[in-house]
Amino acid sequence: MIQVVPAIIPKIKEQFEEEINKVSKFASLVQIDISDGVFTSFKTWPYNGRDTEYFDKLKTEEEGWPKWEDVDFEIHLMVQSPEEVVLDWIRSGASAIIAHIEATEDFQKVIDICKEHSVAVGLAIKPKTDIALIAPFVEQIDFIQCMGSDSLGKHGMELEDRAVEQIKALHALYPERIIGIDIGVNTDTKETLVEAGASKLISGSAILDADYPEEVFNELSE
Repeated sequence: MIQVVPAIIPKIKEQFEEEINKVSKFASLVQIDISDGVFTSFKTWPYNGRDTEYFDKLKTEEEGWPKWEDVDFEIHLMVQSPEEVVLDWIRSGASAIIAHIEATEDFQKVIDICKEHSVAVGLAIKPKTDIALIAPFVEQIDFIQCMGSDSLGKHGMELEDRAVEQIKALHALYPERIIGIDIGVNTDTKETLVEAGASKLISGSAILDADYPEEVFNELSE
């Protein structure tokens, strides 16, 4: 079974509310891409200083995510030292946290914090990263998230061939594990990715920029 997850890059509250409202008509799980400007080249909300009071209210449960009654939220932390901020994002209402193996010297701490709070954890890995680095954590995580490119945090990037090869290698090593792919996921690349071993397709611009987003979502899901 293929799981399709729309991905949103939040810049300001109004924009990501609009995009969540759009995809909530057909998707029950959304991935929110968060960048700190350190691990990545630019900042997203709330690290860009916009609408920070809303994040504060999420952490204290004064407010909830848009459509939180209908949609679960995975938080993809493209931040340096995710173990230092992961608890804030758990408190915001995340159902899962995805953190990068390249961004921390203590990925075990990320896992421990997530497990302590009964939140799923995904391990993200760039195409250029040695897959041997994830071996100590594979049995403790809920899924692996491969990135389609080493250039992170932007919609519309092309899928790199080595990302497909990485999926194949990981699927061969860990055939029972859920392997997701983020970046370069669209109706043209879907078959290649699924044949390589991906069972979770995270897609941003292919869905959000489509004239008929639900049709693209359904086509990716088939």
